[in-house]
Amino acid sequence: MKLIDILSEATFETYFMQVIIKIDKQVVNNTEVYNQVRGIKDVIVIKIVSSEKLEAMSDDKYAYELLEIKFINEGTPQETIKMIKENALKITGLVKFFPREKSVLKIRNY
Repeated sequence: MKLIDILSEATFETYFMQVIIKIDKQVVNNTEVYNQVRGIKDVIVIKIVSSEKLEAMSDDKYAYELLEIKFINEGTPQETIKMIKENALKITGLVKFFPREKSVLKIRNY
């Protein structure tokens, strides 16, 4: 079997979701958390979205942020989201990671 045949059989799906995160500002800065989320397996892209409501909830101790995440699906989207959440919660200073389930959207198959 040729390598091109193997590669052409491999397909994967990409998805989009929104996530609300809570960061302990006394432990870590926001940029460090964003960079570590980008490094999680299967995460392709993250985008930080401004939200006046979340900014109003933030205080001297905690920052709330809305992220848009694109990810490669392995298994079911729910399993992949669960794995991403578990890995994200290992990040120092990241207190909460709330995937917005209604925002999950399949982008395409490759």
